[in-house]
Amino acid sequence: MPLTRSIATIATLFAAAFVLPAAALAQSFGFAVNSDDEFDADQLLRVNLFSGATEFIGPLPTSLEDVEGLAFGPDGTLYAVDNATKAVFIVNPETVNALPVGNRRPNLGFSTASNLDFGMTFTCDNRLLLVAEETQSLYEIDVNTGQASVIGASGGLGNPMTAIASYGDRTVALASGGTLHDINVEAGTSTLIGQIQGFEINDAGLAFDADGTLWAVLDGTRPETFEFLPGRILQIDLATAQATEFAQTRPGIESLAVAPPNGCTTGTPSPGEPVPTLSQWAVILLVLLLGAAPLASRRSAQRLTAANRGRR
Repeated sequence: MPLTRSIATIATLFAAAFVLPAAALAQSFGFAVNSDDEFDADQLLRVNLFSGATEFIGPLPTSLEDVEGLAFGPDGTLYAVDNATKAVFIVNPETVNALPVGNRRPNLGFSTASNLDFGMTFTCDNRLLLVAEETQSLYEIDVNTGQASVIGASGGLGNPMTAIASYGDRTVALASGGTLHDINVEAGTSTLIGQIQGFEINDAGLAFDADGTLWAVLDGTRPETFEFLPGRILQIDLATAQATEFAQTRPGIESLAVAPPNGCTTGTPSPGEPVPTLSQWAVILLVLLLGAAPLASRRSAQRLTAANRGRR
C-alpha cells in the first residue's frame, strides 16, 4: 500500500474513533415524577423518551405531594417545585432524598391554599425561572432562599403557562390549551409561536435535551372523570410548533428534566455537555499513526536505494 494511502487510511480511522463517542451523546432519557398517577404515585422516574419505558428510582418524601416541575441546575443539581407545599426542593436523583431550599417550606412565598400549577427551568445565566398557570406570570426563584419574585407585571405572560424550558438564549413555554410561546425573560411577556395540533394539552412537562431538541410529556389524567390515561411523549418543532408523538408512558406526569443548561455562548461547555476526549481506540490509532509514518518512510527510502543500485 502506498505511503500516502496508508497514512490517509489510518487518519480516517483515527478521526472516526474521535467522533463516534460524541455521536453517542444524544440523550434518550429524562427524569420525571408521576404526581397524578393512580398507582405508585409520586415516584421519581427515569423515562426513556423514545419508548416511554419508565424506571422507578424511588418514592419521593411525603413532604413532596404534587411535584409539577423539575430542572437541572448548571452543576447538575436536580430541583423540584411542589404545588401542594408551595416550595422548591433539591432532590438527590440517586437516593431520592429531598431538602427544601433555604431549609424552610413553604419557601416560594405563595399561599398554600392556592392551586397554581407550576413549570420550572434554568437558563444559561443560571437563573431559575418559574411559571404559574393560574397567575399567568413569570417568576425568578432565589436559589438560596426559594423565594419567587415576579418578573415584569403580574399576569404579563397573558397565557396559562403550564411548563417552561430554556436552551441557549431562548426560553419557551407551553400553555394549557396547547399553544407554544417564546418567553421574554427580562420583561415577563410571551409571543405566540403556534398551536400544537392533534393533542389535548392541560398539564405537561417541558425540557430541552443537550442537543437543543424540545421534548414534552403530556399528563393524560382526568381527575374530574377519574380517568388515568397514558402520558404522551412529544418532540416539538420550535419553528412551527408541530409536534411528533414518540411514545406513551405512565399517567400523571407533568414534570420533565433532561439536561443542565446547554447551548450557552460562554466559550466553555455547559455542565452535562461532555468535552470530546480521545477514546481508548483513538489513542491506539494515534500511536499507529505516529508509528506508521516513519516505518513507511524508511521502507520507501530502502526501495529507492535498491532501485538506484540496480541502475548502476
